[in-house]
Amino acid sequence: MKRFAPIALALLLCLLPTTIMAQGLGGDLFQGIEGFDDFGGSQSNPDLKLSAKFVVDPSGTHGRVDITATVGSGWCVYSTTQPKGGPMATKLKVEEDPGVTAVGEFTADHKPKIVPPDKIIRVAQEKFYEKVTWSAPILLAPGTKAEDLKLKVKLNGQSCHDKGTCVPVSADAVAMFDGKQEVPKPENLLPEKATTPGGAIPPADYKIQGTPGDYSTEGGHGVLSGKFEPTKVEPGDEITVTLSFKPKGNYHVYAYSPTDSTIGYKSTQIALAEVTPWLATQAKTQNPVIEKALIEGFPAVRYHDGETTWKFTVQVPIDAVPGKYPLVGYVGYQTCTDTTCDRPSGAMFEGVVQVGEKGKDESSPFAFSAAKYTKAAERAKITHAEVQDAQGDNGDALIAPPGPEDPPQRNVMAPPAPLSDDIQWKVLNPPETASLGWIIVLSFIGGAILNLMPCVLPVVGLKILSFVNQAGKHRGQVFMLNLIYSLGVIFVFMVLAVVSSSLNWIVGAFNPGDGTAGGADGLAWGQWSGDWRYILAMIILVYTMGLSMLGVWELTMPSFLGSGSVASASNKSGYGGAFFKGIVTTLLSTPCSGPFLGPVFGYTISQETYVTFIVFGSIGLGMASPYLIIGMNPRLIAFLPKPGNWMVAFKQLMGFVMMLTVVYLMYTMPDEYVVPTLTLLVGLGAGCWMLGQVHTLEHKSSKIATTVGAFVVAIGIGYFAYNNLIEGDAHEGSIAWDTYAEERWPALENDIYARQQAGETVMVDFTADWCPTCKVNYYTAINTDGVGEVVNAHGIVPMLVDWTNTTHDNSPRVQKFINKLGSNSIPLLAIFPGGKAGEVYVLSDLLTESKVIESLNAAQQEAGSMPKQTAMKE
Repeated sequence: MKRFAPIALALLLCLLPTTIMAQGLGGDLFQGIEGFDDFGGSQSNPDLKLSAKFVVDPSGTHGRVDITATVGSGWCVYSTTQPKGGPMATKLKVEEDPGVTAVGEFTADHKPKIVPPDKIIRVAQEKFYEKVTWSAPILLAPGTKAEDLKLKVKLNGQSCHDKGTCVPVSADAVAMFDGKQEVPKPENLLPEKATTPGGAIPPADYKIQGTPGDYSTEGGHGVLSGKFEPTKVEPGDEITVTLSFKPKGNYHVYAYSPTDSTIGYKSTQIALAEVTPWLATQAKTQNPVIEKALIEGFPAVRYHDGETTWKFTVQVPIDAVPGKYPLVGYVGYQTCTDTTCDRPSGAMFEGVVQVGEKGKDESSPFAFSAAKYTKAAERAKITHAEVQDAQGDNGDALIAPPGPEDPPQRNVMAPPAPLSDDIQWKVLNPPETASLGWIIVLSFIGGAILNLMPCVLPVVGLKILSFVNQAGKHRGQVFMLNLIYSLGVIFVFMVLAVVSSSLNWIVGAFNPGDGTAGGADGLAWGQWSGDWRYILAMIILVYTMGLSMLGVWELTMPSFLGSGSVASASNKSGYGGAFFKGIVTTLLSTPCSGPFLGPVFGYTISQETYVTFIVFGSIGLGMASPYLIIGMNPRLIAFLPKPGNWMVAFKQLMGFVMMLTVVYLMYTMPDEYVVPTLTLLVGLGAGCWMLGQVHTLEHKSSKIATTVGAFVVAIGIGYFAYNNLIEGDAHEGSIAWDTYAEERWPALENDIYARQQAGETVMVDFTADWCPTCKVNYYTAINTDGVGEVVNAHGIVPMLVDWTNTTHDNSPRVQKFINKLGSNSIPLLAIFPGGKAGEVYVLSDLLTESKVIESLNAAQQEAGSMPKQTAMKE
């Protein structure tokens, strides 16, 4: 009568991973399908063909590999940079070969066709039709003969037809040598020069690249200058470095920070270059720091007004060999006003120090040249900054790591040690962990508690009495029958341990790690406790089991366990019958013990295999303990608690304990998944309630319909919650922004112009994480309900250009576009009237909502009367 409940539970556990996987794909189970006409028709073969070749630079040190893919008419493949949440991006791979030491990133020979997001596919699609060639730089091993080299290449991805058919594709090819050709040297693939270990670097003739004297910053809103003294030192001496920044107009520079850890703006970074691996103190300044909170809830910005001078010292190693040494470093800076910001930039300062005999205290100016802000930030991470930051007020003290044999000496300076993963650490105060004995005790107590369940406790006394009668009150035989019965109980729990360990292995197989932490296929023990999907599975398991303990529904066993060969085996007398009685009785007690065992399954997934067997073995021993204890002295059966309503109350109390566990698990969920998970629990509660009503129905068809309906309700509500209620990123609101990532920056200007020609008005917000005024504008004047109403009412296209990564190869395209709009910095809001190609309204600095709305309305009035059309057609 209740046999459908376990089947339904199994279906739920099988379907839930599918739902979760759909979430991981952005919730779109039909990704890449652009239309439904002729869906599943004759267009089913993209006719993908792959060819490859490679050329080698005349130097013989490097080259380029070209991979060409062709598809049939109407078919396309997607770019290697296709955004997640839509079609599968194309993945290209060059198989390992001893002749090739490194392979760079693949770039296409032409731009993909961009299809804007729509209601079905919520990310832009980047398509290549007919033919595309991807190229990547390669480094060749010394002595490699290009003529003998054969590179195996692979392509994996997805191909779609314009009529809607989509298929996964893969292909292999062999790249053959195609001659010698001049190829740009792939500087990003070349290994960095290693510093010489020990206390000193060999002196070298260093060629100054910059120009001595003042240096105008990239935005033109400040001047950098600097000097060092003395220019001639003895080994072990200190060199004082002075760097000054003089702003122009009302611009300022942000305060120094040891590392690039600020939010909303870029702090000043100062660090020595690789060619000067000496130790330095942190930079200090007498100019006070001004703190100003621009947005409530966001960290305050810290900056200096007026001219700012930083000083720090550099320690010359005491074992430095006489000679000339380069004193080279980087300054990362950002110049802003209260309303506008230049992009973060940097400069390299250079000088030459003569180590030998000490000379006069003369100073020498640094030579400056342009550099990247990220270069200064990267060097700050791996040089002195973090070490010195730990010194607090004593930040000027120099610290040198002692050698492996020499004791620490205050006057011996060594360059920073190279990064290594082989360092061994001895923990002096290891954390206290639960001992194996304590785990056994807790598991044993948990198993003993299972005997107090309503469907277990009455069986205990009856089974022991049956063994007493069967043995004719012979104490030794009574004990043996109880012992064999207990082995049957423990056997069931050992089988459960095998099942739980198999689940652990399956989880590891579907989520391979890096192999560094052990576990199945590299799955680190316990790492799932930090995965929101694992937490969600635990919440579902504990919540549904808690509802079962509260009486909302019942977990039943299939009826075949109580009849047939299983039942006949357990009804036999003797030791064999006692063993099978232990098995069957334990299985039949699942409706009560299941709610306890369910969370145990979840817990043991994140534990090692031996812990799993210990936990289940101890639970089985605990559940069998009454039989073993009373088997030794049958008179103790009189002390067993009498069955009654108290057992039901105890079971329901444990149900509330399970609900408290759900509360704790909800606390560990990421914030964006809390509301969807709470909504899912409502669906699970309704589904479990429907399952609880199945036994009250008379007709078999009604029971089946109710059971199926329970899962439809639970899964449907869960699917809705995780597709529509997940909290989005900070750019979401009443405006559906089309965010332009770095790869789309080159196409930005053409896209806007095309949309203007098509009669569409376009609003573009240029922003960046390092621009605090941009954040103020975004939250208070641009991404507001009022602006959203105007945008949606007039069909204005909102675009967001996140210029945070100014080091990207496409960053100059953004800078050039901004310059063409008559500006040199951000924040910048540009509004392009539809039908007026080449015309634009530009709003900069600090904005108000009313100003933005006024400009949008003005642009809309300027828009031509021509009907709107899609700027980019299929």
